[in-house]
Amino acid sequence: MLPQIIAYLLQYIKYQEKLIVVLLGIVLGKSVARAQYDEPVNKPYRKFQVDDMPIIETLEKLNHKDLLTNYELKHGKPLKPVVRRQNSVVTVPTTLTCPKCSAPSEYLYANNGQRGQYKCKVCSCTFSNRNRFLKEALMKCPHCFKALEQIKARKEFDVFKCRNNACSFYQKNIKNMTSEEKERFKKDPQAFKVRYIFRKFNFDFKPLSKESPVNPP
Repeated sequence: MLPQIIAYLLQYIKYQEKLIVVLLGIVLGKSVARAQYDEPVNKPYRKFQVDDMPIIETLEKLNHKDLLTNYELKHGKPLKPVVRRQNSVVTVPTTLTCPKCSAPSEYLYANNGQRGQYKCKVCSCTFSNRNRFLKEALMKCPHCFKALEQIKARKEFDVFKCRNNACSFYQKNIKNMTSEEKERFKKDPQAFKVRYIFRKFNFDFKPLSKESPVNPP
């Protein structure tokens, strides 16, 4: 609920800004309002456009020890680990833990055979290596509130993109294209930046702080 409220407030602030510019144009002259939004139609450097910050949603984390204690108090007996068949070809790695409650491998099922999906017996979390609970936080598009998909992983940063075709940001950029740009977009969509993109940088900001004992040369 909180991310939606923040996004709504941001849109409301943008609306107020436009309203203020219109009022200034009425009072001081139309040239003031026109200069604020006078942009060229053709934007060949659209790929270098910096988008707004995404909506960051902190994911729920549980403690498997507390859950096991509560289970024993409620049912009068401890929760038993998963009983595996001796002749089963599906194995769960001993180093694997539940990303939501950190339960060890003895409480994890191989949920869909050998396809790499697991289920925790303690918190009922279904996950895989690409599951969202493996991330520190879930990032959503500020325009359509859909989860962003990681499309690139670089040494310095990761790139996330909104894949929602109904996103208002995507629809607006498509609508603002000229007829020539639309024809080119059909043949070479990579030449245009029409979707919301966010780059998450993977370097430590602490050494850059003033309190750092390491001074730059």
